[in-house]
Amino acid sequence: MIPSMQVLAKEFAVRMASAGIPFMFTCTYRSSEEQSALYAQGRINPGRIVTWTLKSKHCEGKAFDIAILKDGKPTWDVKVSVDGDTIPDYEEAGKIGEALGLVWGGRWKTPDCPHFQVKE
Repeated sequence: MIPSMQVLAKEFAVRMASAGIPFMFTCTYRSSEEQSALYAQGRINPGRIVTWTLKSKHCEGKAFDIAILKDGKPTWDVKVSVDGDTIPDYEEAGKIGEALGLVWGGRWKTPDCPHFQVKE
């Protein structure tokens, strides 16, 4: 990651810990070859589609992905409860990232809740 993103990622981790939300970073920098392989997934290679771009901010060192940990294991469950009373951990993580000035993928037309990137 670029130095300014490293600072933001460290502060994000501090604030997540303060909020009591266990998580792990799952992806920071990604080479263009890695991005191309992910783009091919679900298109020309087996698997489900996981990205819609070849020009990810990961390739510029300007993004990171996380996984919330439940019982020590990664979860990507971002569903809101039926009654709407509970706030999913990814929503809280999104608020923490946005408070740091990051763009949270959970606000996109096609949400990507584990994704955070620099604002440009």
